[in-house]
Amino acid sequence: MIVCISMAKAGELPQVGLQKQLLVDDYVIAEKQNITRELGKPKKMGVVMKPSVPTDFNPTKQLSDDISQTGENSEFARRLSVVFNDNRQCFQMLYRACRGSTGYAESKDGISWTKPLVSQDGKSNLISYRGKDSGTFYESSFMIDPTVPWRHPEKYKAAHNPGNTMCALAYSADGIHWTGYNDGKSVTGRAADTHNQILWDPIQSRYMFLTRTDQGPIYGQGESRTSRIMVHEKENNLLDYPTAWKMLIVINVDDPSNKMTEAGVPAFQMESMKIWVYENIYFGLMHVLTMGELTGSEGRVPVEYPDKRPETDVIDFYIGTSRNGTDFDRSWIYARKPFVSRGPDYSFDKAILEPSSEIITRGDEHLIYYTGLYSQHHSPDSAKKESGKVGLATLPLDRFICQEAKNKLGTITTKPFKLEGDTLQVNVDAQKGRFYVEVLDSDGKSIPGYTVNELNYYGSVDALRLKPQWKNNKDLSSLKGKTIHLKFYLYNAKLYAFQIKS
Repeated sequence: MIVCISMAKAGELPQVGLQKQLLVDDYVIAEKQNITRELGKPKKMGVVMKPSVPTDFNPTKQLSDDISQTGENSEFARRLSVVFNDNRQCFQMLYRACRGSTGYAESKDGISWTKPLVSQDGKSNLISYRGKDSGTFYESSFMIDPTVPWRHPEKYKAAHNPGNTMCALAYSADGIHWTGYNDGKSVTGRAADTHNQILWDPIQSRYMFLTRTDQGPIYGQGESRTSRIMVHEKENNLLDYPTAWKMLIVINVDDPSNKMTEAGVPAFQMESMKIWVYENIYFGLMHVLTMGELTGSEGRVPVEYPDKRPETDVIDFYIGTSRNGTDFDRSWIYARKPFVSRGPDYSFDKAILEPSSEIITRGDEHLIYYTGLYSQHHSPDSAKKESGKVGLATLPLDRFICQEAKNKLGTITTKPFKLEGDTLQVNVDAQKGRFYVEVLDSDGKSIPGYTVNELNYYGSVDALRLKPQWKNNKDLSSLKGKTIHLKFYLYNAKLYAFQIKS
């Protein structure tokens, strides 16, 4: 191990600096023993929003000019998008309302939601903006742009389906009143009929744009769904160059099992994907469809047990991570380990679970909003027992993926890096075990004063910001400016992240 470490060249040192290092992959790890990578476990908090106003339901019969008899909206709240407005200190939401429309909601605490009357006629909470192609603001998501100030006309940006299955973009000062880029016309070719997204990439200082794209037939059981990632090519000037998008990559599931349907298409498909950038990592929020006989049948195939938790014609929520915004880890899909799992029989989210376009971080907690649907993808109306609902799951800070040792001592040694701060901070869960850390020099040898035998004892500990101390050294200040490795020892413990602080 020491030989492997000492071979690292100065030019290959990872840029650790003061950036928090999430151990979601082996990017900063040189060597590990008796360690496995495990997925975090968000906690479901239940339903936080459901249909409550007339426009949340699908009209079945017009009773007068203003009143409709309404029916269940089995796809209520799909294409969910939730953001946090730091200026107003409130949550804002866009969601699928009645057919072909998008509703607006907001909340002070993220739990209790109101639906303000924001439409042009003042009678509903439906977004009134219409694109020029066919006239809808649909299958949309929005984001708050960190590169422009509050009250700027382009503070919010949205990607949406204007009704022609070709994505359009719009901007807004408040997330409610919208103006179309490109004079309201589409800025891409097909497709835009799943979940569309525009976002700012702070790592590479660029706008990114995600939509569905076609692989083969565009309808029926032979349809193969994938997502595409694009970036803006004209200095991030969306007003003057709204169509200047370059495709970086098409994201497929590419399942190693190569399981195919009878129609000859992949059984596991990327129905849509969103990107959330956090701590210098691209998180792919992946909506993975498991194809079955219902999908593409347009409701013609009956469902024998509509109240049971199905395993086909379902959409599961997986996460993948990337360091460059194109190469995403899909190993959790291959292991069939969703990030937030669908519910059991009779639960509101037993068939489809799709996350919001981004994860919201508040204090020491991540808030994961998602749409849960009772019925399978393309199931017939007779099986649609109830409307969709919005659920919430929470996760302790940074605990997306860990490096774990069970009942055998495990070790993790980082790649060498230049120490730019003086304090080590660690996110670790060793409630039922033990945790140690020592500091190695550039040759991989223990540094006196910072060895594992001189470390204060850390057993039965669970901390988001543990600051390890040694008997004669409370911090790393004496090593500042030197090239070091960190070596972590774990026994029945999980290590999620570390950070050097100044």
